[in-house]
Amino acid sequence: MSKILILNGSARRKGNTRYLINQMNDILEKKGMESRILHLHELNIKHCRGCFWCYEGFPLRCVQDDDDMNEIYPKIIEADTIIFASPIYWFNYSGQLKLFIDRLVALHVKGGHKLDGKRFAVLFVYGDTNVKESGVQHAINSIKHLIRYMKGETLGIVHGTANDIGDAEKNTRLVAEVRELANKICNAS
Repeated sequence: MSKILILNGSARRKGNTRYLINQMNDILEKKGMESRILHLHELNIKHCRGCFWCYEGFPLRCVQDDDDMNEIYPKIIEADTIIFASPIYWFNYSGQLKLFIDRLVALHVKGGHKLDGKRFAVLFVYGDTNVKESGVQHAINSIKHLIRYMKGETLGIVHGTANDIGDAEKNTRLVAEVRELANKICNAS
């Protein structure tokens, strides 16, 4: 059975990102996928110190033992598909998702990265109705570079406007694209 890890970069418990994640997760579960959602704002994730201790023998751990990342690494490694989900804040994905991504440095192995070859999907929502002005393109480019670096496969990138709480539910195009991406993830697994 394929394991799917959804990384929620939003702090809103009833926000648009959470609504869309739930829509996606409902389909994944109905199709028999084993999925887990990590609500990053509920976790203690500190910034990367840039010490590169994790490069010494490649322990697949971080020298920082005073936060949650060392407990999360095994969940990331065992996932077949990783989904990045975040609102766009100030022209990029959330700071909590950025902290998480920075800490992936500890998963380097000799000659590559432990996440090399995994499947990825992306879900972004933003308040602006103008794609060029919202910052979503910057976030998409950043994630694309990350996935390319890890020699990953991008299953899809869905993004759309949803500013106020409840707007995602009203954006029928966005909801349909999220459901389509969930089905694509199931078919790839």
